[in-house]
Amino acid sequence: MYKFGKRSLDNLVGVHPNLVKVMTEAIKTSPVDFTITEGVRTAKEQQALYAQGRTKKGPIVTNRNGTTNKSNHQTKSDGYGHAVDLYPFFEGSVQVQHKDTIARLKQIAKHIKDVAKKLGIGITWGGDWKSPYDPPHFELK
Repeated sequence: MYKFGKRSLDNLVGVHPNLVKVMTEAIKTSPVDFTITEGVRTAKEQQALYAQGRTKKGPIVTNRNGTTNKSNHQTKSDGYGHAVDLYPFFEGSVQVQHKDTIARLKQIAKHIKDVAKKLGIGITWGGDWKSPYDPPHFELK
């Protein structure tokens, strides 16, 4: 049985209560420990991510520019962000680039989707998307 540490709890601040509920329930019985690495983003943070792979070095990681096309990580009219990113925690740390990261994200995603279904809360997993393929990403439907 796992529980969230300070980093995850801090990153859940401002996230929609339904998504927080899913994540909080999922961590308790997850087959793999995980850390919430990102919750709510400012427009400036989203714009910086959008620039990556376009006007700045790095791979393209989002199609949302943060202004005319907002991310679900940004606060909505209800006052909450509707998305989180997470990574598995194993071998003593959050694993972003480990050879087993994607396989463990798939295990976590299956579990989170099952928990959300039991709670009656609709979520979408970025690992089910074709472009951009975003396996750390979960958002409310």
